[in-house]
Amino acid sequence: MAQTTTILVVEAVLSDFGLIKSSLQQAGLCREDHDPDLKWAKSLAQGIAQARQVRPDVILLNTSLTESSGVSTVVAMNAALPTVPIIVLNGVDDDNSAIAALEAGAQDYLIRGQFDYKALARAVRHALVRTKLESRLRLFEVALDSAANGIVITDIKGSIEWANLAFTQMTGYCLEETLGCNPSQLLSSGRHDGEFYRQMWATILSGQVWRGELVNRRKDGTLYDESMAIAPVTSGDGSIRNFVAIKQDITERKAAELLIQKSDQQLELALAGSGLGLWDWHVGSGEFATSARWCAMLGLGQEEMEPNIRSLEKLVHPQDWPQVCAARDAHLSGETRAYESEHRMRHKDGHWVWVLERGKVVVRDTHGAPLRAAGTQLDISDNKRLNQEGAELLRRIETLMREVSKPPALVERERAAESGRSARISARQRQVLELVATGCTSAQIAEKLQISPATVVTHRRDLMAKLDLHTVAELTRYAMQSKRDSH
Repeated sequence: MAQTTTILVVEAVLSDFGLIKSSLQQAGLCREDHDPDLKWAKSLAQGIAQARQVRPDVILLNTSLTESSGVSTVVAMNAALPTVPIIVLNGVDDDNSAIAALEAGAQDYLIRGQFDYKALARAVRHALVRTKLESRLRLFEVALDSAANGIVITDIKGSIEWANLAFTQMTGYCLEETLGCNPSQLLSSGRHDGEFYRQMWATILSGQVWRGELVNRRKDGTLYDESMAIAPVTSGDGSIRNFVAIKQDITERKAAELLIQKSDQQLELALAGSGLGLWDWHVGSGEFATSARWCAMLGLGQEEMEPNIRSLEKLVHPQDWPQVCAARDAHLSGETRAYESEHRMRHKDGHWVWVLERGKVVVRDTHGAPLRAAGTQLDISDNKRLNQEGAELLRRIETLMREVSKPPALVERERAAESGRSARISARQRQVLELVATGCTSAQIAEKLQISPATVVTHRRDLMAKLDLHTVAELTRYAMQSKRDSH
């Protein structure tokens, strides 16, 4: 416990305050001399006034005061400072009184004469840890509620325990109507058979993430297309305790995709306002024509686009170009029924735009060789961003829920251990870690830091020992996670 922890004791009797102070001193929560971080109030009114003035970290509250007694004392103090943890110190050994105090907002309930300084110290520490976790959970709930994706948390049986605002807007149901319901029953459109849901459950119950698309029904009866990812959240012993679903309404996207199936004569008109760009490729000559919308996705005017298939290599991200060629060649050779690729393309301003490109060979010669291909391109940058945010949310939700499920003392020990490990890493070893995170080999690290490769290998081994890592892969993952956390 840090020396700066401020404790307010609300106790009318001086001798009882003395006993409490003695226990706190034995526990190392306050010094033997006059500790400015230990406050004493003799009445509820004085306690509330002092608490509002000094904002203590924890309040030790006697519920038998001159002007106030019983659970009303806890209610009044909690109403005045709802974010400060309260530990009730009572002389009454009564379960009903204890339950009432806890329901009124107290973090813990101790019986005078039945606890020693160790129990008091433990209660204070746990109250502080729980309050911090609850505060983080409230902040995280606000963040989830503002997310663009619909987010639903269910229990192991699939009953909804929490849903965010985006989910209620997507489905038309208010939160109260969804609590305790199974999403698949609440939103079922009848478009998917029992086998569809059985496979979904088999995937998530095996501990894996299920991803897919389905058709659901809103409260008003209208249907909508949804892209969904469901991830299991495990407890400390590895058992599944919750499921988190990230949902996105893709009705407009699916409608746009259906338009691709229309004939060439109708396509340009049908795609107006859909956001899809058109391309037309004469395979033999290499001539490559694009619509105004296709060019606009990249900030180009049609006159700026070189009308040749070779121009694509200059626009597609170098890391994505091999997969684009592989998908295109597989379709041209007849191995696939259609061409499809998600990849990045360079915008005129210099940033990268994610696109979904689809097409088919529309004319072949008598020997089956492709003569002409046509298709569409859709800007999916927003979808990619939302999916990345959804994946990050899943990771953060699972981490937070695991942390909340741990005993506060364990959370405190793990944080202290992690802090201790980090403190033992030297400045040079931090440089090595940063270069490991970028994918550098030992030889490259040695060159960059102007040290020998053997020294780099020694640093790697020492880091693995200090961090309790056993493989090069674990060290690399740790380095990459540390780099992300620092940003």
